[in-house]
Amino acid sequence: MIARQEDTQRDPSAYADPEIWRYSLHTRWNAKAARRYFDELSNRAKYSDDECAYIDWRIDEALTQFEQVGPKGASHPVPKPPTGKKIEELSLEELLRRFLGPARVERIAEIEDSLVSVSRISEKAIEGKVKNYMVQIDLRNHAIMHDCQDWRKNMSSRNMCKHLGKFHLSLDRHRATELLQR
Repeated sequence: MIARQEDTQRDPSAYADPEIWRYSLHTRWNAKAARRYFDELSNRAKYSDDECAYIDWRIDEALTQFEQVGPKGASHPVPKPPTGKKIEELSLEELLRRFLGPARVERIAEIEDSLVSVSRISEKAIEGKVKNYMVQIDLRNHAIMHDCQDWRKNMSSRNMCKHLGKFHLSLDRHRATELLQR
């Protein structure tokens, strides 16, 4: 998929997670919000210990620059950036873990395969159902429409629900991996 214009203009160094532009550090307000959101267990669960340490350090440094925390000596020691794989190198399972977090990935197994149906696959869209929830992936506009409450609550943070994870697992592995990489 083609990156949106706004994505190509982003400066990765202005984010605590520069790989996927999460936890903005542009302003004092952004840095405080980043700290608040990253301190939530559901957000931290998507990262390894090394990645958490690195993101914590980046947020603390930004807050220090905005004079919102104590002296630099009070910050965490400087961790090395995570040496993980690039998004293009991640497997389907690794991508699902990144977009859902470990707890939701485990809950995918609770959904029986018979409750998932794919009704349409075209160049424009992929559509189907998981349980009684509809799933529409608009490939041209880079949008996902889904009607479960968990998705609505977490869509701004790009956290997928277990239904979307199960839907991706019902697709051809190559197609599902490619979708999540984009």
